[in-house]
Amino acid sequence: MMKALHHSSRFLRFSIFVFAVLMVWQLGHAAEAARMPNYDRWKDLPSQTLLDMGNAYWHSDKVDSALVCFTILTNRYNEKLSRSEKGICCGATVGAANLYLQSFNDFQSSYRFLIKAEKMARDNHFNMQLAGVYETKSRLLNERMDIESNYQYQPEKLELFKSAYYQAVNSKHFSVACNSFFNLVFTAIEYGHINDIDHELSSFQQLEIPDSIQSDDVRLICKGALLYKQGKYQQALDVFSDMDNHLRKNISPQLIANDKSANCLLRYFTLLALNRDADALQELEEAERIESENQYIDAFVAILHLKQDYYSSRGNTALAKEYELKYYKTKDEFINRSKLLNVDQQKFLLEVEELGEEVKELETQQRIRDLVIAGIGLLALLVIGILVYVWRNYKSTQQRNLLLFQKNQELLALEAQEKERKAQLAEAKKYKSSPMDDPAKDELLQRLCDIMESNTEIYDDGFTLDQLASLVGSNPNYVSQVINEKKGCNFNAFVNEYRIKEACRRLTDTEQYGGLTIEAIGQSLGFKSRTNFTAIFKRFTGMTPAAYQRMARNGAPLVAASGKSQIVLT
Repeated sequence: MMKALHHSSRFLRFSIFVFAVLMVWQLGHAAEAARMPNYDRWKDLPSQTLLDMGNAYWHSDKVDSALVCFTILTNRYNEKLSRSEKGICCGATVGAANLYLQSFNDFQSSYRFLIKAEKMARDNHFNMQLAGVYETKSRLLNERMDIESNYQYQPEKLELFKSAYYQAVNSKHFSVACNSFFNLVFTAIEYGHINDIDHELSSFQQLEIPDSIQSDDVRLICKGALLYKQGKYQQALDVFSDMDNHLRKNISPQLIANDKSANCLLRYFTLLALNRDADALQELEEAERIESENQYIDAFVAILHLKQDYYSSRGNTALAKEYELKYYKTKDEFINRSKLLNVDQQKFLLEVEELGEEVKELETQQRIRDLVIAGIGLLALLVIGILVYVWRNYKSTQQRNLLLFQKNQELLALEAQEKERKAQLAEAKKYKSSPMDDPAKDELLQRLCDIMESNTEIYDDGFTLDQLASLVGSNPNYVSQVINEKKGCNFNAFVNEYRIKEACRRLTDTEQYGGLTIEAIGQSLGFKSRTNFTAIFKRFTGMTPAAYQRMARNGAPLVAASGKSQIVLT
């Protein structure tokens, strides 16, 4: 039912889009020219002039104008151009991919331009432009892996930067080689895998790079990385501290801020190795300030995760929890922004995308217009039919979900009463010392239930049978036997029952958990993905987490239960 509702929603959006296209066509070419004046003024400029303008706008942080220049060149590319013209268009396409990635956080558009640039580069054997493609793609995929894995180390991260580095070295694209090498060293130090880049450190020392501020900066990080690898952390710290004096010139303020933040983080990791926690935290807070002031949400998410890890490893549970919540909220915001930008940016990017979509011939325009208008009548009939069908099914599903929700709430009260009855019986009984007779099994089961209801370790990803046995002070085999015999299920089902009970409580507690997405709630309870969480939740409750949450928010009656709110298996 929900799938049908989703498809119908997409269908409605498509129909609205068709109507909007027709209206745009009626405005004519004059309105099109007024919509994007820079395009009309720049579209006939020479390719090299456009590329130089785009780079100048980029360096002065006028990313909108830079993107217009690069997009014109991307759309200008065709097989009839000279090799030099094709090279300019390919380089501009790489530039557009970079802008979408670092200035607009639009992963989808960045990757689309990278695909275009890679095809141009491979078709024409443009090795230098291909190096730029590899470098941008390595950063894009690295950010995606970081978000998806919650900043857990993956060997693929280093391999991506290594590939970009060697492609740039082989094509003698030294500025890209420096960027890739910096990313490679930073990642190796961040995740404690400095020994995995021995060959690259040695290779970089042998490169004959033309003198530039950028090469000086990256040679410093190479020197610092070698000292760090040798355990000479104080000397490495001195080198990393000197890097702020060698920041690249003639680049955009955004890149300068990124370099400053990266230098702070290099010093942070080095100070941690020196056990200078207070100084390390100061560097981390400075990086947080830079990223916050410049509103670089992708880097800000990473720093929040570092602060959560820092306070957690120091036993400061309160601050660790505070930054965990900030991290999940900001991460959700970043994911949403990377898919759907704010209104002004979205409008601008849409206009840029439409630059290459003008119909070439008036006859073609007329045929398309006639086909669309003829189909509008059929489309309207289809929309009406789908709406009627979806609405009837939607009402039916809502009623079914409401009944399931009320049934769960009734079972809540029954379980609470049963729990109180068992607690009273447990007080009156004296069990024998034999470990596995029936009274002993009952006693062990009661201890298991107490732990499951009071200990938050069960929400950790990777919680094991051995951990549970240790918490109740028993043998894993005994624990497994009691769960199987007394609960009629295996260890995983036993743990998931309590996790789902807690999930129900959090989904209905909007005051404390209303700021978290369903995915974030699932991850905080030990579920590895939203798909896994949804499947298990539905198996226990008969409905999805989203449907359950809607029932609560729509004012469905809740049943009070003593202690934690729990649900009972349906």
